[in-house]
Amino acid sequence: MSPQPSIAFSPPLHRYVHGGHRRVDGWLSRLDASLIATVGVWQSAEGVAGSVGEIGVHHGRLFILLALVRQAGERAFAIDLFDDQQFNIDQSGQGDETAFRANLVRFGIEPASVEVVKGNSMALAWSGLAGRLGPAVRLFSIDGGHTADITRHDLGIADDSLGDGGVIVLDDYFNPEFPAVSEGMCRFMADRPGALAPFAIGDNKLLLARPDWAERYRAMLVGAMASRHFVRDTELFGQPVTVFRTPRTPMQFIRQTGLTRRLRSHPLGQALKPIIRRFVQG
Repeated sequence: MSPQPSIAFSPPLHRYVHGGHRRVDGWLSRLDASLIATVGVWQSAEGVAGSVGEIGVHHGRLFILLALVRQAGERAFAIDLFDDQQFNIDQSGQGDETAFRANLVRFGIEPASVEVVKGNSMALAWSGLAGRLGPAVRLFSIDGGHTADITRHDLGIADDSLGDGGVIVLDDYFNPEFPAVSEGMCRFMADRPGALAPFAIGDNKLLLARPDWAERYRAMLVGAMASRHFVRDTELFGQPVTVFRTPRTPMQFIRQTGLTRRLRSHPLGQALKPIIRRFVQG
């Protein structure tokens, strides 16, 4: 597979991924923005269509990216507590509808084109939302409440909504400040075995799809982003998954280059590994 030719960001999307997102309060690294945008653009090139949306939009930092990925006729929806902060029991964010709508305008997104659902996601089910937001979703970000129960419930909504080729983006799965997100994900995987398969791990995002699509997405992202961000292939929930990371230090950057990865598998690299490790660790 050679996915690179079909992945070209529109000018607004390119500007947003390469710095524009920093103008919106929230939590989204440039790497994670690139991963999600690449998935969204590749979906359109491959004929994957549907709504895009998010539970837990805060001020819209990730949501704006989803809205910019849309094709003509595709819906965008935002689900958030907004003023009902008494239900924000874990204080994982604080949605602000006024700031959210202002940020939409700032990045050229007509607020009337976005379906806003105000309220507690625990009181919602996709069966009651599909007529308004559906019929199916291709990109669904889960970044609402970070308790185990809420994470499990919100993943269920996203799973029920997913169209053919759809992708779910889960926030904070590996964040030690919110360990219950991992618990909620594990509960979901136990309750619905085989429903979803992880395929990529970013700085703070876990990407999942149906098992018959996951490997296609994983291979596509490796081909599109491996030159600077690929770290390693591993497994999660018994599925192959690729880890991507933003280099934090010069040494991490060197370790993630293509030349370094090729050297690791070369006999010379294997022979030098103990020496290099002692040097790096002091």
